[in-house]
Amino acid sequence: MKLESVRSWQIMHMENAIKSFDNLIKNASHDDLTVYRDSGEGWSVVAVLCHLRDFEEIFLQRAKLTVEQDKPDLPFPKPDDLAAERKYFEQDPQIVLDEWQAHRTLSIAYFGEREESDWERAAIHPMRGEFTLHDQFFLVSHHDMLHMEQATRILLEKRP
Repeated sequence: MKLESVRSWQIMHMENAIKSFDNLIKNASHDDLTVYRDSGEGWSVVAVLCHLRDFEEIFLQRAKLTVEQDKPDLPFPKPDDLAAERKYFEQDPQIVLDEWQAHRTLSIAYFGEREESDWERAAIHPMRGEFTLHDQFFLVSHHDMLHMEQATRILLEKRP
C-alpha cells in the first residue's frame, strides 16, 4: 500500500472527526454538553471540544516547527492548565466546534502540502522522545478517537 493512500485516509479521518462531533452536539442538549462530567468530576463535553480545538493549534505549531527546524523541542502545555486559563467550562459548544473546524482546515491544508522529505523530519516530544512529522500526523486521529470515546462516555454516564 502506498503512503499517499494512507495519508489520504488519515485526512478523511480528520474530516470525519469534525462531522462526528457535529452530530454529537446537535443531538445533545446544552446541559448534556456543559453540566455532565467525565466520571462526575472530570471534563464536560464542551471542555473536551475546547481541548481538541486548542490542541489542533498546537499540533499545527508542532508540525511547522518540525519542518522548519532541526529536531526542535515540541511544546506540550498542560491540558488542565489550558482548561482553567481559557475557561473551557464557560464556552459555547457550537462556537468551539466552528473554531476547531477552522483550525482543522488549516492543519489539513498544511499536511496536504508536505513534500515526501518532510515526513521523516523529527522533533523531540517531551513524553514520546523523537517524533517524526509522520508520527505527529497519525497522532491526530488517535487523539480525536480518544476524546470521541470520552465525550460519548460522558453523555452516556450523565454524571454531574
